Amino acid sequence: MFNNLMVISFFLVAIVSVSAQERVGDSLMEIGDYSNAIVAYKASELTPNLQFKLAKAYTVTGNTTKAMTAYQIGLKEDSTAVKPRFDLARLHLSTNDPINSFSLFNQLVEEFPENATYQFYKGQILELLKSDEKAMEIYGNVLKLNPDYRSARMELVALLIKKRKTFPAIKYSQEVLNENPDDIKFNSLIAQAFYSAKIYSKAIEHLEHLFEINNDTEFNRKTLGLAYFEDAQWQKAIENFDIFLKQYQERDADIYFMKSRAHLRLKEYDKALDAIEYCILFRRPAIDQEYLQLASIKAAQEDYKGTFDAMKLAYEENAEDAVIAYQFAVAADRYFKDKKAIIGYYERYLNKFGESSSYGELVTFRISDLKKELFMSESN
Repeated sequence: MFNNLMVISFFLVAIVSVSAQERVGDSLMEIGDYSNAIVAYKASELTPNLQFKLAKAYTVTGNTTKAMTAYQIGLKEDSTAVKPRFDLARLHLSTNDPINSFSLFNQLVEEFPENATYQFYKGQILELLKSDEKAMEIYGNVLKLNPDYRSARMELVALLIKKRKTFPAIKYSQEVLNENPDDIKFNSLIAQAFYSAKIYSKAIEHLEHLFEINNDTEFNRKTLGLAYFEDAQWQKAIENFDIFLKQYQERDADIYFMKSRAHLRLKEYDKALDAIEYCILFRRPAIDQEYLQLASIKAAQEDYKGTFDAMKLAYEENAEDAVIAYQFAVAADRYFKDKKAIIGYYERYLNKFGESSSYGELVTFRISDLKKELFMSESN
C-alpha cells in the first residue's frame, strides 16, 4: 500500500512540474520573452501541444527551420490539428515553398470549404504558381463567402486588370467606392481599370480625386498625365508631365517623349524640340523612336533637311524597322532633287522588306512614277 502511494505521488509531482514549466513558458510568451519561453518549453515533456507552442516561439524569433520542424513533429502525433497546419502552411509560403504550402491549404479548404481565409491563401499560392485564372476563381469564392474580405477583393481586381478584364474590375472596385468614395486603394485600382479600358475621362476623374485627398504619388501623377494625353487634353497632359519631372523623375525619357508629342499637337515646335532633345539625352541605348519623333517635328516645320537628318539617325539606330525605313525614303524624297538618288532609297526598302510588306505597294508605285519623271526629263 505504501509503495503504491509513493508511485502515485511521484506521478502527481511530475504532472505538476510539467504543467508548471508549460505555464512559465506561456507567461514568458505573453510578455515577449520568447528565448526564455523556448527554454521553458524544452524543459517540459514535449507533447504535440507543446511542440506547437515551441514552433510559435521559434517563428517569432525568426528561426523558421526549427519552427517548421517543431510543427512537423507535433503533427505526426496529432495530424488533425487545424491551427498548427494553418501556421505551418503560412511558414512554407513565407519561405518561398508554395508546393508544400499549397498541399496543406488544399487540405484545409477541403475540410473547411466555408473558411474564407483558407480559400484566400490558396488563391495567393495559385498566383505564385502563375495560375491566375484559378486564383481569380478562388478570390471570387472568397468574396461570396465574405464580401468584406478586402485583401481578396484587391487581389482579384489587380488580376482582372492584368488580364484586361476591365469591366468586372471596375464593378468590384465601385462596390467599395459606393460605401467609401475616398478609399485610396480602390480609387487607384478603378483608375487603372478605366485607363486600361481606354475610358480616359473616368480614369482622370478618379486620379484627380486621389490628389484632392492628398494622395500625390509618382504612379498617380504619371498616369494622370498619360490619361490627359490619351484624352487629347494636351495642355493638361503637359502640366502633369512637368509636375512629374519636377517632383519625381527629372530624367524620365518616356515622359519627355510624351511631352514632346503633346507640344507637337499644340504646334509648339520649339518646346517639342526641346523635350525630344532631353529625351534623346536621357535615353540609352535605343533611341530610334525618339529620332522618329524629332523627324516628325522637323516635318511639321517643313524643315526637310532636318527631317532627313533625323530619319537618317533613326535608320542608323534601327534599320530593321519597316516604318523607319519607309519614312527614311520619304524624307529623302522630300529633301533631294536627284531622282536617281531618291529611287535608290526606295529600292533599298524593297530589297530589304519586299513588295508584299506594309509599304511595298506604295514604294513600288513611287519608284515607277520617279522613273517616268526621270525618263521624261532625260528625253527633254
